[in-house]
Amino acid sequence: MKGIILKNQNGYFTILGDNQQLSLCRSRGSLKRKSDILVGDWVDYDINQGTQALITHVYSRKNMLSRPPVANIDQLILVAAIEKPTLNYFLLDKMIISAGLLGMRPIICINKCDLNMPLARTVSEEYQKIGYDTVYTSTYEDIGLSNLEMLIKGMVSVFSGSSGVGKSSLLNHFLGEEYFSSGEVSSHTEKGKNTTKHAELVMLKKGIFLMDTPGYSFLELSIDIQERIDYLFPEFVPFLNQCKFHDCRHMTEPSCRIRNAVEDGTILERRYESYLRIVKNQEKNKD
Repeated sequence: MKGIILKNQNGYFTILGDNQQLSLCRSRGSLKRKSDILVGDWVDYDINQGTQALITHVYSRKNMLSRPPVANIDQLILVAAIEKPTLNYFLLDKMIISAGLLGMRPIICINKCDLNMPLARTVSEEYQKIGYDTVYTSTYEDIGLSNLEMLIKGMVSVFSGSSGVGKSSLLNHFLGEEYFSSGEVSSHTEKGKNTTKHAELVMLKKGIFLMDTPGYSFLELSIDIQERIDYLFPEFVPFLNQCKFHDCRHMTEPSCRIRNAVEDGTILERRYESYLRIVKNQEKNKD
């Protein structure tokens, strides 16, 4: 029988089968030695081998995250609070690029919009103009939640964001229960306690899976970038073949169309600054 891994608790895997029934399984010793089995993996399992159901095969993955270790994600819901904690544009941009490198669709969710609606609208519109799917939300005032639900239909979605931005509150809204614990934000550090202890897929409706993850403030770009990342900034793409030098990195090179576009306001300066920081950080990691 085929199914998807919803949870791993000390080597016992909860699997949702094609028949929509839950089973608790272990993996065969030979299979366990070959590879790790991750939440989100599609597997074959045998429920007729004695009293213990066994996983017999793990299907190839289309993608995976390393922290938390999960697989086969359709899209990343990148949650950022407009205030409390203060919106960190660089962290948000870094996660957007991470999604692109991992082959996952990024959806930008500006949460707690009731704290500063004009700014929430502005930020959402800026990213939408670039080409990203965006939504601004508030669980406190029930704003934007139906729009977010439309974006997660038929998808395996991972919610990610710094602790305290409201990921768990959003998930609890959709699940209709206090499934994930929520953390308060410290008034001194503007950081929340990371209350999610393990990765777990939860089925909202048939074919719609939600997951909470540890805060991305602790997640570095773990992919070894051997190629340019400028193409992962959609607003850069129209100008990439117009620079004077074909290998232009858009840093200090003369006659750079990307830098010209920043100067004339076509490209947001803060987005360009995020690009520079990501490239410089990767160069440091190579040294």
